[in-house]
Amino acid sequence: MKKKIVQHLLYSGLGGPGSVFFSLVEADKGKENLYGAVFCGIEPVREEYIQSCKRLAIPYVYVEKKKGFDLKVYRNIYRQFSKSRPDILFLHGVSFILPALWYRFFRSTRKVIVRDTQAHHLKSKLEWGWLFFSVLFANRIIVLTPEAADGIKKKFGLFVKKKKIVIIPNGLNVKQYLPVATGHSKKEIVIGMQSRLQPIKDHPTLLKAFKLLKEKLPGYSISLHIAGDGVTRPSIESLIDELGIRNSVTMHGMLNSSALVSFMQSLDIYVHATFGETLSNSIMQAMACGLPTVASDVWGVSNMIKTRETGLLYKSENSFQLASMLEELIQDELLMKHLSASARAFAENTYSDEAMFNRYQQVFATLIKQVAE
Repeated sequence: MKKKIVQHLLYSGLGGPGSVFFSLVEADKGKENLYGAVFCGIEPVREEYIQSCKRLAIPYVYVEKKKGFDLKVYRNIYRQFSKSRPDILFLHGVSFILPALWYRFFRSTRKVIVRDTQAHHLKSKLEWGWLFFSVLFANRIIVLTPEAADGIKKKFGLFVKKKKIVIIPNGLNVKQYLPVATGHSKKEIVIGMQSRLQPIKDHPTLLKAFKLLKEKLPGYSISLHIAGDGVTRPSIESLIDELGIRNSVTMHGMLNSSALVSFMQSLDIYVHATFGETLSNSIMQAMACGLPTVASDVWGVSNMIKTRETGLLYKSENSFQLASMLEELIQDELLMKHLSASARAFAENTYSDEAMFNRYQQVFATLIKQVAE
């Protein structure tokens, strides 16, 4: 059987889509598909993505996007689709649905899949508009949770065709993200968070809670490590100085995949302070590493964490509650061990890359069969 070409369009900078894309390719042990990548964004392609494409023999191109509205980028993306002539276009986000639809219009046998991962309550009007186009004209909409699927059905009602929306949770290599003993003493605690530094992440609450925690537990050596970069870094740096915690906080900047695994394995507790997610890769990675996790009780997080089973949830923006939960964890070794073991077991059973690949492969096979018919 001729292998199908699945071309992915994804952001050129750091983000969840890159992790999902490479996890999907690596989980294709039988090499059932041919993959291509179009990286697009105002940032150059991450060197790590380039090296991964070379290692996995994935042909790739970079299409630069100007800041703000950029009509030219649509034409350039369409040209790349026309050159590679994929059987399936896989969009990691709704904003580039137009060039995909142009391609599908001129090559009617081709199929378009849109993966929507932005939390609904954080979507802009424009993003809802692109999603509406996707609902009307894409062949499949991939979402990460039942709640996300229900939100689309509620928003667009009769426009949503039966079987168009498919729920496929993210996956990761649980053999790579493994629990390890940190070697820290009981009085030495390392707390961490990793994400893009952007307004939808609530680093200010984390920093305020960390200062409160240091005051509550003066007999402990507690440090905070933050990985990632982005537009809010200057304000985060300023708040660190304002709170007087500079000596206890380390900003790691962008980390490649291997460094990120080491970063996660160096932690004792993971915190994810956010205003909303769909299905957080960072929390998945923390769970796979067996880290006791404390996260905001918001849409897209509470569906991942069962309180006091796989983690703890604090009220969004409540630094006092977050500090109290961290204090409880640090002083309750049995709770730490329970959350660690439960999180690891949950990640193994729910978020493996093999399970993710098998679900996507079923979607690909169905669409290709429609082409053949």
